[in-house]
Amino acid sequence: MEVKQTYLEQLNSNFDLGIKLVQKKIRKLEEEIKAYERYISHLEKNLQSYDEEINQLKDKCKVILSELKKYQNHLELKEEALVIHDN
Repeated sequence: MEVKQTYLEQLNSNFDLGIKLVQKKIRKLEEEIKAYERYISHLEKNLQSYDEEINQLKDKCKVILSELKKYQNHLELKEEALVIHDN
């Protein structure tokens, strides 16, 4: 009976240690998940900032293209006027 009791106690001890080990691994994985979530949040904020910057640059580019077309048209008109004036 003594051997049987010792064996059962050993099994219970091993089982308890196994549970503690699994719980420790779970805590570690939960900490890793939280760290990844913080990093993802950081990346999302950067991405949003870059998107805003890209949109601002696109708007500036549109304005510059519009001005360029305006000046090209103005130059063409001046060239036409010079041709007419020379004739």
